[in-house]
Amino acid sequence: MNTNQIKCWGLNKAGQLGLGDVAIRGINPATMGDALPLVAVGQGRSVRALSAGSGHTCAVLETNQVKCWGSNIAGQLGQNDTVTRGDGPTEMGLNLPVIQLGTRVATVVSTGYQYGCARLSNGQMKCWGRNDFGQLGQGDKLNRGHTFDTMGDNLAPISLGTNRSVYSGVGSVIATGQAHSCAVLDNKQVKCWGASTSGALGQGDTLTRGDQAGELGDVLPAVNLGTGKLALEVAAGANHTCVRLSTNEIKCWGANDKGQLGLGDALARGDAAGEMGDLLPVVNLGTGKTALQVGAGTAF
Repeated sequence: MNTNQIKCWGLNKAGQLGLGDVAIRGINPATMGDALPLVAVGQGRSVRALSAGSGHTCAVLETNQVKCWGSNIAGQLGQNDTVTRGDGPTEMGLNLPVIQLGTRVATVVSTGYQYGCARLSNGQMKCWGRNDFGQLGQGDKLNRGHTFDTMGDNLAPISLGTNRSVYSGVGSVIATGQAHSCAVLDNKQVKCWGASTSGALGQGDTLTRGDQAGELGDVLPAVNLGTGKLALEVAAGANHTCVRLSTNEIKCWGANDKGQLGLGDALARGDAAGEMGDLLPVVNLGTGKTALQVGAGTAF
């Protein structure tokens, strides 16, 4: 919208539409159009970026602060509690606190299954919420944002490697799936951690990474995208990952039972040796066709 305000519709059982109730919108034409309210993010505030996860939604405001609303069962709203917000009439707007990320503000936000991540203004990345597979990149399985004093400066940035940071380019430079997270680094390589179901991490195996100490940083290899291949964007589905390369080609790996890798078959890629790098084909978009953006859903 040209006012940088937002409208949300669809399922709303946890208040993820941010309208102060749990009523579904969009299933009836009378709930759309002028009848669909704007999401109140605060007096005078506008939205720069938006991400919708599984039952919760996060927005980067024009102040580069982040607000999240909806389900909060694992602390995915980043408020040091598990209180749902957005399902009651007085929980949005000025009453909805910003997430405390420490001394830095956010430039990008991404929401996954009961967790979220942000790229900070200094190129660091922080994640909070559900962490059963190490998707928060903290070397353990402990949730963050669900109990007292786990946010702000107490939430450590993810170790991406010596002198490495998240790429500052426009678009999806961080990604969150069902239980794995990825980032495009400043050198345009990609690293992923968390669950590697069906090879979602692109490491030629199904080993979880990031749930134990010593698995991230310089120890975590970048995904082998192929000779001379660099990434501009990354997207994560439930158990698969896609990147937009600097050539504007798309490569995907991980689960493929619904053809979500776009390779004309239902075979997973990245879960066994010899499937990545130059051996991983680009997605055939048609003669002379290249991509401007990349995105991923549950199985597409």
